[in-house]
Amino acid sequence: MRDQHPLTRAPGALYEAIAERVLAQIRDGTFAPGEKLPSVREIAATFEVSVNTAVQSYRHLERLEVVDVRPRQGYFVRALAEDDEPSDDHSRAPVRISLSEHVLRLMEPHARKDMVRLGIALPAPRPGALRRFNRVLTDTARRLPMESWDYMHPDGHLPLRRQLAKRTLGFENPAGVDDTLITSGCMEALWLSLRAVSRPGDVIAVESPTYYGVLLMLGTNDRKVLEIATREDTGIDLDVLEQAMATRRIKACVVSGNAQNPLGFTMPEASKRRLAELAGRYDVPVIENDVWGGTVFDAAQRMPVKAFDAHGAVLYCSSFSKVLVPGGRVGWAMPGRYSRRFRELKRFSTIAAPSLMQLTLASWLQRNLHEEHLDVLRRDIRRQVEDMRRLILAAFPSGTRVRRPSGGCVLWVHLPRGVDGRRLTSDAQAAGVHVFPGEVFSAQGRYRDRIRINAGNPVSPEVREAVVALGQLAGGC
Repeated sequence: MRDQHPLTRAPGALYEAIAERVLAQIRDGTFAPGEKLPSVREIAATFEVSVNTAVQSYRHLERLEVVDVRPRQGYFVRALAEDDEPSDDHSRAPVRISLSEHVLRLMEPHARKDMVRLGIALPAPRPGALRRFNRVLTDTARRLPMESWDYMHPDGHLPLRRQLAKRTLGFENPAGVDDTLITSGCMEALWLSLRAVSRPGDVIAVESPTYYGVLLMLGTNDRKVLEIATREDTGIDLDVLEQAMATRRIKACVVSGNAQNPLGFTMPEASKRRLAELAGRYDVPVIENDVWGGTVFDAAQRMPVKAFDAHGAVLYCSSFSKVLVPGGRVGWAMPGRYSRRFRELKRFSTIAAPSLMQLTLASWLQRNLHEEHLDVLRRDIRRQVEDMRRLILAAFPSGTRVRRPSGGCVLWVHLPRGVDGRRLTSDAQAAGVHVFPGEVFSAQGRYRDRIRINAGNPVSPEVREAVVALGQLAGGC
């Protein structure tokens, strides 16, 4: 068979392994920006694979926004903007966090009724899903009144844990029920994971930029932060991260392999596999925030880093908050070999997640309603994200750039030269529009020329008017 090439022994799908080879040569300058790449037939001949596999490889690189296809000409290296390259000074020195008050002030307008809420990352409620979920909740409360009223076991409702564990069947090392623990949202899962693997004063590596909630958590727990340069297409620089692991500069790292907030990238499978292997090799735990994992548009890319964890070194954290019921406050963790310590800490934090919500979610999963819901959610937010992206590019000044995310509902907006994201955010708030400045996604106040916009809502006349106003304000900054 033609596809029985040595690359088939490499981790991940064959087309991804070929794409990684091409990507490596693009990054090291073998293929320059704008240069034509080998034809599909040349790739097929070089790697002894079918033409279909070669086409898949190039389509994968297109999804990563690394190559462009030109009709009747072939595939070409996309010219990368300067800001897309990892900065060489991100990882020089750990720092302490000092942005909590600033972020809290920025979050306050979200609750105001007079604000157009484009700041907090959250998809709009789907009326059909809301009705269906409320029917399950009402039925659960009627059938199980005492169980809904009482405390749950700190580990969580067993049928819910069982349903979540079943969903790891495709992992290389599937999680068992005993490895699956219920938490009060994803943030508690992350917080307990951090405390399970580190102590005050320890250095924790993070992506740069990263979710401001992670930075607040690290600062509150008196950890230092080492920012690792992160590409907008493929994620954290694993070479730099490995060096930090190998030299014992860091105690742990916090990453998002899927639909990362704020950049929106999803790591290629080969990178996820390598990250899990590095965690095991250097005995440096990886805390994985996969709260947006269910929203990744491409089904082939949805596996988390945890799926490739052969050593129990990845502490997986997720929740139903972003994809189903924000007010439910139910998440879960799969802490691997740190389960015992995680359990001890859980008993001294919130003790147990809300009982009625756990019972309802177990029923929701048992009835196979969740995958149907996610299919509709992904379709809707993919359309909304693209509508919002087009609107931003039309409304904002020339030079604005917005990358297409691989999932989730946030857009990372690169403002034109000279436009200050903090000033724009402040002006927008005064005009009744809530967005987040890029600087809060960095422990060192980077990304002053960026803002993050939530695209989880349909582009209604109110949203359109708010974005147009933002664009006008950006033109005057």
